[in-house]
Amino acid sequence: MAERQNSDHSGAVFQTLGESPQRVPRKLGSMFEPVEGGGNSLQFSEDKPRPQSGKKDEDGLDSPRHGRKPMGSMFTTIEANQDSFKFPSERGEGRPRRQDSSSTETDGSNFSSPRSSRGLIKGSMFAAVEGGGNSLQFDSEKKTTGPQRSDSRSSNLSDSPRHTPPDAVFNIVDQGTNLEATKDHKRDSSPLFERTPRVKNTPNQSRSCGGGPESTDGGTIPRDASLSLVPSDDDGEALCDSLEMEKMVTAQARILIKGGKVVNADHSFYSDVYIEDGTIRQVGKDLITPGGAKVIDAKGMLIIPGGIDTHTHMQMPFMGTVAVDDFYQGTKAALAGGTTMIIDHCLPSKGEPLMDAYEKWRGWADPKVCCDYSLHVGVTWWGDGVAEDITALCQEKGINSFKMFMAYKGIFMLKDDELYKSYSVIKENGALALMHAENGDVIEENTKKMKELGISGPEGHLQSRPEDVEKEAVNRSICIASQAQCPLYITKVMSKGSAEVISKARGEGKVVFGEPIAASLGTDGTHYFCKNWRHAAGHVMGPPLRPDPTTPGYLMDLLANGDLQVTGTDNCTFNADQKALGKDDFSQIPNGVNGVEDRMSVIWEKGVMTGKMDASRFVAVTSTNAAKIFNMYPRKGVIQVGADADVVIWDPVATRVISKDTHHQAVDFNIFEGMECHGVAVVTISQGRIVWEDGQLHVTQGAGRFIPRPLHAPEAYNKILIRDKVNQPIKIEREPYDGPIWTPDGPQAQKYVPKGAQSSPEEFNGQRGASSKSSGRDLHKSGFSLSGRQHDDTVPHRSTHKALAPPGGKSSIMF
Repeated sequence: MAERQNSDHSGAVFQTLGESPQRVPRKLGSMFEPVEGGGNSLQFSEDKPRPQSGKKDEDGLDSPRHGRKPMGSMFTTIEANQDSFKFPSERGEGRPRRQDSSSTETDGSNFSSPRSSRGLIKGSMFAAVEGGGNSLQFDSEKKTTGPQRSDSRSSNLSDSPRHTPPDAVFNIVDQGTNLEATKDHKRDSSPLFERTPRVKNTPNQSRSCGGGPESTDGGTIPRDASLSLVPSDDDGEALCDSLEMEKMVTAQARILIKGGKVVNADHSFYSDVYIEDGTIRQVGKDLITPGGAKVIDAKGMLIIPGGIDTHTHMQMPFMGTVAVDDFYQGTKAALAGGTTMIIDHCLPSKGEPLMDAYEKWRGWADPKVCCDYSLHVGVTWWGDGVAEDITALCQEKGINSFKMFMAYKGIFMLKDDELYKSYSVIKENGALALMHAENGDVIEENTKKMKELGISGPEGHLQSRPEDVEKEAVNRSICIASQAQCPLYITKVMSKGSAEVISKARGEGKVVFGEPIAASLGTDGTHYFCKNWRHAAGHVMGPPLRPDPTTPGYLMDLLANGDLQVTGTDNCTFNADQKALGKDDFSQIPNGVNGVEDRMSVIWEKGVMTGKMDASRFVAVTSTNAAKIFNMYPRKGVIQVGADADVVIWDPVATRVISKDTHHQAVDFNIFEGMECHGVAVVTISQGRIVWEDGQLHVTQGAGRFIPRPLHAPEAYNKILIRDKVNQPIKIEREPYDGPIWTPDGPQAQKYVPKGAQSSPEEFNGQRGASSKSSGRDLHKSGFSLSGRQHDDTVPHRSTHKALAPPGGKSSIMF
């Protein structure tokens, strides 16, 4: 066995120890305490083990002379001599473990581990229990272990940062030779939660997956390998792949980004950013590198919040087919472009309960998403149960936005009275109304007209939906929402006219938000007149792109200046064969384009690189404003302590050329084909894990989370809640009208009797004077009556009256 080393070298390896001094001072930074009495304890030793000694104790065991454990020791003294450490993967297959060929059975010696259970020593993370076995193993969700190895080669350790999960419970088990770390919780079975102590690689240590030339019986600890034995040579290649995959995931529990410039929506500054367990833990200059942290050099780069795409349609059933980008392919592409969250659309069919549609969409998305996501729920019809479903989704499911359509007549379109009812229920629940604004009735008539003229190609799609049709619907939707006092969000702002309506409404104080998309900011509608049918059909979407080539620049100006607030993509992709459903009828071409992967680069190129906006405004329109409007801020959309670790390291000067041949989406077409863009996501971090680096994706299907969103987003409701209090309808108290009322027979006088008044018909006819016995008026008697109706009956009665002058009048004579 190797002699105990007393060096303070920081990069140590595990060694099994034989005879050694009775006590050795603990090395600074060591995670193990020296065990008095020597023996088979664990400690940090030198990088290069010294010649080993085979001397054992008098009982033939190299275990300690007694079972006492030092205070603070990580391991207890245990029986037998099997220095076996196992960290199996949680990917459903076990990891190989080492079994020493010289293992012996335990006996009754007083120098071996106790056979009876002993209490947990204070400071120890392992409890000594009955039985033997000196092996460490992570019991990964009780999976079956892999093949064992019984040769003399040692295990390979990983330099990737790992640490033990706080909620793992470790016990030395009673049977066999396994020290199991069982988890009494339900966690993601990802190897992310399987970590080893950090050890330093030395020049003499092998970098291969197998035991290298420097291997000894104690083994080497090559960098970037995981703690496990190497199986037979035939299995080496498979294990190398396994190690690489595990290293990729587990090395990301702690990440330190150094030397970059943090850019938030309100300010920017140079700072380091430290991430741990999916959360931003520190932001500041010259942060100390924690043990086991992966360090990323971001010098010359921007550190920005991950993008939020507010408008996607993954695997959406539409117009007789289904979008080809499903929740896996679409979110994977989003991460490659620097977007770390999407908000997709759940659109019920006519008559389908909203709650049922929500559950269906969750069933599609949860097993596939690679990044965080949430849902807008569509109100595509109005009837019994819709209002109740809206309320339930708001109160129980974390939905705070609902989408309505003024187009797609017969499929999604609502009438004006239905829109008002929808707005009213949404407002009562504190949610946000989204609107696809086009006049569906006019589009239907224009479509008929185009067909009568023999126009069946994609150009007919544009000409049946002119800009005024969009502009009118935007104005009408804002008007209806304003009457219901409901905040409104206009999706897919495609034209100058609709953008101007939104800008004007905001200037009048209306709570309305505008969302241009990557397509309307990056290209135009001249493509509809291309003679290549596939190319023209690839741009078909609703509302359509506008043929005026100055429209993208105009929309970018309004976006930069705050008249428009956020950006989405309307990513709803269909391949050529799907678009061909409308080869003879443009109205049957499935509507939708790509953009989820390219949005960030397109906006940087068209906005920042042209001088229209700065980097902070770029962050606002791609991430922060969306987080605020949909009430996820400051969990999302900002680089600050406590926020989710959705972070992008952005190279502001690097370039890339967009192409269908290199993008990560499933669609066979890209509307930005050939566009060269500055601004590239170099590293994308989602939930604290590196998912895009060096042009490679490292994603896990189903790793994304559904993000519930609270109601009454301050960005949308701060003004409205105050207006609800100060702008109540006014009621005026006035005297009722008692004059004549028109009738077909002529004006008729009203016979009105004030409440509580006593009168006779004569008084209403003006006969208030006293009558003589002959029923004629007695002119010798006063016409004043102390009873009946008087001219001042409507004047409120006053109990007292202040005299303004003395009896007889006030004299004005000056003496």
